[in-house]
Amino acid sequence: MEVRIERLPELRVVGIRVHGPYAESGPQAWKLLSPWIARRQVASASTMFLGLCHDDPEITPPERIRYDAMVTVPDGFEPDDYVIVRVIRSREYAVVEHKGPYATLPWSWSALYWEWLPDSGRTPLSAPRMEIYLNDPGATPEDDLLTRLYLPLAPL
Repeated sequence: MEVRIERLPELRVVGIRVHGPYAESGPQAWKLLSPWIARRQVASASTMFLGLCHDDPEITPPERIRYDAMVTVPDGFEPDDYVIVRVIRSREYAVVEHKGPYATLPWSWSALYWEWLPDSGRTPLSAPRMEIYLNDPGATPEDDLLTRLYLPLAPL
C-alpha cells in the first residue's frame, strides 16, 4: 500500500448527514443529495464529491454512526435549508488510493490504520475521516471506481 502525506487546503462544503452503518448510510445520503446537486446545478469540473466518516464502526453502535455526503462549493454560494454547510480546515492527511467497489473500502481503511499507522510515527487527529470519490459510480464499472482515503493527522 502506497501512503503519502498531503496537506489539503480549506474546503467549503455542503451536504447531507445520514445515520447508520456506512454501507447503508453512504448510498442513502448520496441518493438524497444527488437530486439537490442537479437542481441547484452545483457540479462543475472542479467540484469534489466527498464523504465524511465521523465514527469508528468497531465501537460506535450502528444507529449512531454518522456519514456526511458533501460537495465542495465556491465562496459566495448561497445554500438552502436542505443542506448543512461546513468548512473543513486545512490539515495534513495520510492519503491512500482505493480501486474497486465501495463495499471493499473498509479493507483499505483497515490497512491504513493497522498496517501503515503503527510504524508511521504519526498520530491520527480526532476529526472525521474523509473519502473523495474520483469518478462517477453511475458511469464507472465497480471494479474501476477510484476513491482517495484521507486520514487526518495530528501536527508533528
